[in-house]
Amino acid sequence: MQYRLLNTNNLEGHSDSNPRLILFFAGWAMDDKPFAHLARPGYDIAVIWDYRNLHIDWSFTRPYSEICILAWSMGVYAATITTQAIDYKVTARIAVNGTITPIHNTRGIPEAIYHGTLDGLSERNLLKFYRRVCGSAQAYKDFCLNIPQRPLDQLRDELAAIETHSILANPVAERWDLAIISRDDAIFPPVNQFRAWDSTPRRMLPAPHLLDFQNIIDRYFIDKPLVGKRFSSGRPTYDLNAPVQQFAISKLEEMMQHNGLLKEILSKPLKIIEIGSGTGALSRRIAAWSPLSAIEMWDLSDNGACLPPGDFVCCDAETAIWQKPKQSADIIASASTLQWFNSPARFLDECHRVLAPGGYLLITTYIDGNLREIRQATGRSLPLLTDTEWQLIARKAGFDVIDEHSCDKVLDFDTPLDALRHLKMTGVNALGRSRDSIRAARQMAERMYPMLDGLYHLTYRPYIAILKKQ
Repeated sequence: MQYRLLNTNNLEGHSDSNPRLILFFAGWAMDDKPFAHLARPGYDIAVIWDYRNLHIDWSFTRPYSEICILAWSMGVYAATITTQAIDYKVTARIAVNGTITPIHNTRGIPEAIYHGTLDGLSERNLLKFYRRVCGSAQAYKDFCLNIPQRPLDQLRDELAAIETHSILANPVAERWDLAIISRDDAIFPPVNQFRAWDSTPRRMLPAPHLLDFQNIIDRYFIDKPLVGKRFSSGRPTYDLNAPVQQFAISKLEEMMQHNGLLKEILSKPLKIIEIGSGTGALSRRIAAWSPLSAIEMWDLSDNGACLPPGDFVCCDAETAIWQKPKQSADIIASASTLQWFNSPARFLDECHRVLAPGGYLLITTYIDGNLREIRQATGRSLPLLTDTEWQLIARKAGFDVIDEHSCDKVLDFDTPLDALRHLKMTGVNALGRSRDSIRAARQMAERMYPMLDGLYHLTYRPYIAILKKQ
């Protein structure tokens, strides 16, 4: 395999300011040229291609503290069987229009189509293939501006090699966080993709085989420096403007009371980790629930001074948990934080490892449909799971779902600017950067419309769950 690092700013190929890396596995017959424009604040990006053999020296990934994988088409298969050596650093794994069984009559490209493509490969047919990949004449015209420059015999060898690589002879990446499937894919039949990812969260898009990968990167990989900055600036006004977040914590406490958990932990000295301590709203509840316990409070921004007594660690909790010893905590709790993680599924796996047998994971987060008014106005939203998908990843991680609750909580505002001001005061406005924030806010406000009652609504969809390690 070959690779090229993008968006780096020193001679060694690694940016000191970008501790995170996105590995983009391209499809068959590709190189780095169509994807050289890809960028994401806080991340370097490496494009990987050429699957004639599946060997690569992963030493270039050593400087990075977190790796996210975006794999497309045949790249899904390549990523599945080549990333085991770096798996300890990987959070999100997103598959786009591909499967781990790329040549398969019901779960990949049908064998007859694969062999027909290989046997008939020519310069003319290659261009026809690119045209089918792009879907439309305009998209193909744009693609040709940066068309891959690889010899035809190399592409023939690459396509033939895919069939000879035995996936059964290699350790595979068993966890994929999301499968994105294009409804109009003319390469991998969408019905086969849907069937192949039956135990993985899936999203269907009205698109061809080639998607707007910049849009996918912006949507699915969290701009963590921006999140830390926005929540840090919103800390002084957070508690007074976060009624839904406070409701979720109170609901969690009510569920714990109902299930006897509060009584169970009240008199025990426990080891507790809180993820995303923020202004201390949950921290203070935990201290009251379990006064004899030792509490570690983790947060992306340095806010230890406002928290109750305990150990505070300023860190990216999604990766910091990798350093915790096995079975070293009795309870892990998190309020309104996990929606900002690249991979909640990987985090739940790590929580299961860190918790002692019978330990609890207590979470409040948000599910698909949260702040739908903002998505309607901007086209942007967090890549949230549904409540059913939370159940799926919890059980796959080895947890029993003791109790859960989800609902809609609607906040009303007199003007759209009042709604946007609320988001700023809670730090929830971390979906994107803008050079002219005032203009961006004005444009967003112009796209928001009042409801029949004349008010402007923001709809939160909190999800609260008590999970117990099996």
